[in-house]
Amino acid sequence: MTTVQHDPQPVATTATGGSALVVVGVDGSPAAHRALLFAIAEAQLRRATLRIVSSHDLVTLTAGYAGAWAPVPFDDGLRRATATIAADAEALVAQLTVDDPLTVQVRVVDGHPSDVLLEAAQGADLLVVGSRGAGPLSRMMMGSTCTEVVHHSHVPVAVVPARERLAADVPST
Repeated sequence: MTTVQHDPQPVATTATGGSALVVVGVDGSPAAHRALLFAIAEAQLRRATLRIVSSHDLVTLTAGYAGAWAPVPFDDGLRRATATIAADAEALVAQLTVDDPLTVQVRVVDGHPSDVLLEAAQGADLLVVGSRGAGPLSRMMMGSTCTEVVHHSHVPVAVVPARERLAADVPST
């Protein structure tokens, strides 16, 4: 069963199976930071290993002549940036869990983020993603990682909103 809704609180989908593992995708965005904080809390509650995953496509898109899009090979600079994002996330986990340390695994993988996350989460208890990462143009060009994960995951997924919303932000029904 898949549940998708817009809510100021994280939204979870239900699935079956899993071991003591919480997987979180990080990309350096504010939504990913909030997802990481949520994943830390879930891993502590479940006494689970926390797997931090960061990924970028092997081919990125860049604006070319007259606004045309052209593929550019994935380069070492982007790979280093991805590794730095994951290392920063791991450092934050260590800082926030001094009194109750977690076992942390870090994966930096070349590949489409949703594919990488789905593979990394096989058999997990929970996969955590932020509701937004890349900007609107990137989402339009590549598709939403969050949407793809929610629709294709075989484990429960928690979607953490990019920001806390006030009651005034939520439409009344």
